Amino acid sequence: MGRLHLPNRVWRLGLALAMFTAAPVMSNQIHGYSEQFLTAPDQGWHIANYRFSHPAFDTDWSRANLKFEQGLHLSLTPQTGAENRFVGASVRRDTQSHYGRYEALLHPAKGPGIITGFFTYTGPHYGTQHDEIDIEFLGQDTTRMQVAWFVDGVLQSRQIPLGFDAADRPRAYAFDWHPDRLRWYADGKLVFEITEDETTLPKEPGYLFANLWAADKSVQNWAGLAPDGASATAYVGHMSFTPLQTLSAGLDPE
Repeated sequence: MGRLHLPNRVWRLGLALAMFTAAPVMSNQIHGYSEQFLTAPDQGWHIANYRFSHPAFDTDWSRANLKFEQGLHLSLTPQTGAENRFVGASVRRDTQSHYGRYEALLHPAKGPGIITGFFTYTGPHYGTQHDEIDIEFLGQDTTRMQVAWFVDGVLQSRQIPLGFDAADRPRAYAFDWHPDRLRWYADGKLVFEITEDETTLPKEPGYLFANLWAADKSVQNWAGLAPDGASATAYVGHMSFTPLQTLSAGLDPE
């Protein structure tokens, strides 16, 4: 758990993922939430639904690729007659959050070039620098979890061996965001920690996302390449945020 030496792919992932057409709503950052998505929520979440142009993505976004039924069901499907070969799913919390614990029950997709993500993001679209904290599963090897963080658009990341295949069943994953450290958990165990003594950490409040997408061939050395006609599904059983104040007091999120 020391200093990392990592590739500089500052253009990847969160740079444009959060650019949904709906205007963001600012939140009271002391309040937490826990959403099980038993049915479609009446409010609080925004579903991406548009054609997407980004050099790292081979994916457009569609509401039809996300279902609410005893959890979130995300699908990746092939398409023809469009610049991108695939349609994926992405959901975002409508309000910002900051320091605290972010948790999800995740069953990621399997397959080369297919990425399942759970992360916080903010950036120029929201009037801030690009800060981000990620949990990602690269479908070409779901025995590893990628942890990552951006500060003003600069990426650092680490591939964490899990000791199990994340694609075999849903498990709990989380990250703790403190002013002076980041911690990531898999199946209830701390798997990685980084402190401000070792690197610069994100500071800007962000929006919580979950998504499923296919990578462009330009980044296949990182993620692999989904074959033509590929399809995949991922499951999110719940998503929650517990503010640092509540976490420190040992209370449940509101």
